[in-house]
Amino acid sequence: MGLLGISVILSALYMLGQTYIDPTIRAIALQSFLISALLVILFLHTEDVNLLYLALITAVMRGIVFPRIMLYQVRRFKHKLRETGVGRKTGIIIVIIGYALFRSVMFPFLTNTQLSVPFILLLLGFFLIITRRNTLGQMSGYVQQENAVLYIGALIAPGIPLLIEFAVVLDILGVVLVAVILSAQRDMFQTLEPADIDQLSG
Repeated sequence: MGLLGISVILSALYMLGQTYIDPTIRAIALQSFLISALLVILFLHTEDVNLLYLALITAVMRGIVFPRIMLYQVRRFKHKLRETGVGRKTGIIIVIIGYALFRSVMFPFLTNTQLSVPFILLLLGFFLIITRRNTLGQMSGYVQQENAVLYIGALIAPGIPLLIEFAVVLDILGVVLVAVILSAQRDMFQTLEPADIDQLSG
């Protein structure tokens, strides 16, 4: 689990350093499969079938459905969608600050050290959203935050059936956001870049 947790963090750092949208989307798919593998390991340790359901939902929705929808949006454009990568050094600083914050603030209440991984992933997802201009890049950050919230829930309260319902609602909401909002933006403005929309409105 420790190795997979490190791989999840590395996938988040990889996304922060990307300038093209395509590898960012593929990285979020890989990250979702890693989260699914973590949930399967938790299932083997606890024998809680709810974790197996969560792993299946995560693999199908966030590992296959979301990336396919986003890559379909990319293919609708003739040009390559680019981003301004903030660099992995900034992400590493966030990882260090996030871990220090978890140890100093959260650890007295949450003694499971494995919770530091989804906590850091949540911070990196939030940072990915606020630093991306492209709508697809921001959606990747949203999916990453979903992975982090689900992982935290699986570690804290794996036996609650409500967690599965919460994950399903998040996935349905995510599909609606990705499919409807991106399609509307593409059809109205013929771009997924907010900077281009500002130029059109000016």
